[in-house]
Amino acid sequence: MVATSPFAILLEYDRLCRANAPGLPVGEVVEDDWVGIGFKLNGNPLVAKMADVVEILPPPETIKVPGVRSWVKGLANVRGTLLPILDMGAYLNGTFIPPGKEKRVLIINKQNVMAGLLVEEVFGMRRFKPELKNEASPSGMAEIDPYLGGEFTDAQFTWRIFDVEKLVTHDKFLRVV
Repeated sequence: MVATSPFAILLEYDRLCRANAPGLPVGEVVEDDWVGIGFKLNGNPLVAKMADVVEILPPPETIKVPGVRSWVKGLANVRGTLLPILDMGAYLNGTFIPPGKEKRVLIINKQNVMAGLLVEEVFGMRRFKPELKNEASPSGMAEIDPYLGGEFTDAQFTWRIFDVEKLVTHDKFLRVV
């Protein structure tokens, strides 16, 4: 019987494992799914990038701000942060979103613009394969077309991509007074 040290035994195990280990799998590059939040606005199913939506809330109480556009519902205190809450129905076509328990506010924070967007309903998270994205086709609603950035289609809807960056850089959106 040959006496070997525990360290020598571990070195032998290491050598045997490395000699018999299969190589790393070689596969194709997997592209991540496009993930967004589905919501309804003026009856249209839309989806915004998940990274653009910070939080989803029921509509908070707001304080009116004098001298602003009619689509600015007011300011709300959301966990210590004062946010403007904007009625997106009124912003797009002048039709205010009526109160209801399915209404939600999408909190966005893009290019140092933080705001709450009041929408009709939120459908939750949606996943799409990036290769299934179609380039923007006109929605038939001229007021929403400047904010679209393509579309995905699934068994339920054609989800038009609502581009939050296009919204927060649009002159109309930035001029609330």
